[in-house]
Amino acid sequence: MKLLILSRLANLIQCLIFAFLVFVGLLEFWHIVLLVTFMAIVSSFNTAAQQVVIVSLVPQEGVVSALAINSVTHNLTKVIGPSIGGVLLTLVGPGPCLLVQALSIIGMLVTLWKMPSQATPVSAAKGEWLKDIVAGVSYMRENRRLSATILTTYSNGFFGISYAQFLPFFAQEVLHVGAAGYGVLVAAPGVGAVLISFFLSTHTRLSGMRRLLVGASLIYSVAIFLFALSPWLILSVLLLAAVGSMQMSYRVLARAIIQEECPDHMLGRAMSLFFLDRGFGSLGAICIGSVAAILPVPVAIAASAVACGFVSWILPKAADNPRAL
Repeated sequence: MKLLILSRLANLIQCLIFAFLVFVGLLEFWHIVLLVTFMAIVSSFNTAAQQVVIVSLVPQEGVVSALAINSVTHNLTKVIGPSIGGVLLTLVGPGPCLLVQALSIIGMLVTLWKMPSQATPVSAAKGEWLKDIVAGVSYMRENRRLSATILTTYSNGFFGISYAQFLPFFAQEVLHVGAAGYGVLVAAPGVGAVLISFFLSTHTRLSGMRRLLVGASLIYSVAIFLFALSPWLILSVLLLAAVGSMQMSYRVLARAIIQEECPDHMLGRAMSLFFLDRGFGSLGAICIGSVAAILPVPVAIAASAVACGFVSWILPKAADNPRAL
């Protein structure tokens, strides 16, 4: 909980510095780069700490539901927040918008301060952060089911999620739908994610979560493959909604499996390793972009989806092999 509060305080400081520079007219490009980089570093700690707090406060049988509800709110804020922000930016400008954000962060800090302590105390790190990292990686290697779960999310991130970087190409060159159609394509995965999150939030626990994780990853890969080959807007939108719903499903299931597999003192480290999957999407986009320089973009995306499905199918089998991982 302390790490969560400290990360939000850092977020507040960054926001206030940003607002100050805007109001006094001193904001320059390098300020933006520095502040955004700082916020990205803080967010990496905040995201992992938030997930640990959730699973620490919720009983084991309610973890899936709690993670799904958290995902619902996260996806809704990604839709509602920018919409409100765009209106405020037009009406009052960037400075007051940053002050509104600062007030919202203060509200979050007050809420965190009033939250009850964690049900199960987690042993605090004693400054030996390098040993903690090594211990987390070693534990992941020893626990084959945990390794398969986290590596599946890495594979889905590298081979799968990078499709989103090429949506402008599909909107203009494949579907010929322009800016309005591009907006629909971008929104479709979010709609699918919200809908499946509502469904998952009604289930306190799911049996066979590892099988469900594999199934969600395979459907995710198939949906991306079919989207890459689709020439029709309606079909593409439906497939992207399926992509978003399966992406949300495998991430919720993966977090629930990690919580189930890890002891309390390893949970934070495992969650930090899990959230590295977000960086794999950018790396995958670079690789697919290189392939797309040789092959057509739809073919490159389809081939990446095939690789994503293959890895998702083979990793559980490797995890069940005592010599694997």
